[in-house]
Formats: sequence, structure tokens, C-alpha cells
Amino acid sequence: MVVITVAASGALPLPIGRLSDYGNVLDRHGRARINSLIEATERASAIEVHILASWQTYDDVDRYAYALLDYWGLAQGRTVLGIFLKQAGRWRVAVAVGKETTEEYPGLAGTIKDGISDLVSHRRIEEAMVEIFSVIEQQIGAVDPHDGQAAGAGNGRFYAVILLVGALILVVFFIRRRICPRCGRILRVRRSRSFGSYGTVNVIYYCRRCGYSRIKKRRGLGGRKIIP
Repeated sequence: MVVITVAASGALPLPIGRLSDYGNVLDRHGRARINSLIEATERASAIEVHILASWQTYDDVDRYAYALLDYWGLAQGRTVLGIFLKQAGRWRVAVAVGKETTEEYPGLAGTIKDGISDLVSHRRIEEAMVEIFSVIEQQIGAVDPHDGQAAGAGNGRFYAVILLVGALILVVFFIRRRICPRCGRILRVRRSRSFGSYGTVNVIYYCRRCGYSRIKKRRGLGGRKIIP
């Protein structure tokens, strides 16, 4: 592989992790999905995948990709770098790989680019990023392309737990308020007023089976509780 320097280092962007979304292509869930796939790929195959999305203009995107591969210190390793550049409203893509990747999987860069070019031409950039991992999986059995859904599934489980806890709190509240502590039957309710319309209202919870009862007093006007 020949690395070609196309610009002074000051003209090339610095990485902001494995996923450098300078073009703000992804939302929070999209970034979590891609980062999950990056991590899964490295665990499964020891290949480091790096992705850049940017609006930076350069005539030869392939030369730019290899210059960036060198600038980011990825040229010698077991690496894959996907570049997505938006220029004059049109997205362009390039894929560059490190020396170790080239030696072990010759032609992988071209295969990945061919596999995602149609998605890029239709501006489906997030899908194209995900497809990188699908192509890698097909070529070297590295990663399940659906692995990135784990982050979304984790969020779903979190909200499910919150709903379950909320439901349990409501059940406990109902049991404490309306279930007889002696025999377990549902308590009946009646109200009685004292001292006229501005007096207190006695809310009586009682059990017809065992005779248990308790009284809560509320203010007559407005119904605000004054004694718990």
C-alpha cells in the first residue's frame, strides 16, 4: 500500500473516537448503534473500524482517505477506515485499510466500497455505515450486523423496568389503602360529615367480613386532607 500525503496535517481532521461524525449525520441512537458495531467487530476479529463523516471538500476522496489513514496512525495496523464526504450536496465514499488488513484480506477495501456505494448515492449514510459491518461479516465472519441493536434493546429494557416498578408501586399503594390487613378482602368506603359544610369529612374504610375499620379525616371545603 502506498500512502499519499494530500494535504498538510493542519488540513486533516483529528479523530474524535472510532466514530468521527463531523457532518452530524447520526442522532444519539445512531451513534450508539455504530459504536456498538465497532466494538463488536474488534472483539470478534481484532479489526479496528474507524468512520469519518464530514462536509470537507476534496477532489480525490480515495487519496484523502489514505492520507487520513496515515495521519491517524492507522496505516500499518489491522484497520478499516470508512470516509463519507458531502460535497456540493452529494455524498462520496472511500474505504482505506491498514497494511495488516491488506495482507490478510486483500481486496477487502474495494468489496466494502462496492457494497455501500449504492446506499451512499441515495444519501442513506447511516445504513451505509451499518452495511460496512455486514460486508465485513460476510467476508471474514467478524460480526453480526444486528449486534448494534443491543444499545436500543438495552434502552427498551430500562424503560420496561421503570414501568414495572411504577406498576408495583401502584399495586402496593392500592393494597395498603383498600385491602383489609386482617382478612385480605377489599375495604368498602363511606363518608360522614361533621360540623356543617365547613367541618371535617370522615372517610371510613371498613371490612364487612371481619369488622376492621379505619378513619381518615378530610377538610370539608375543597376536600384537602388534614389528617393522614
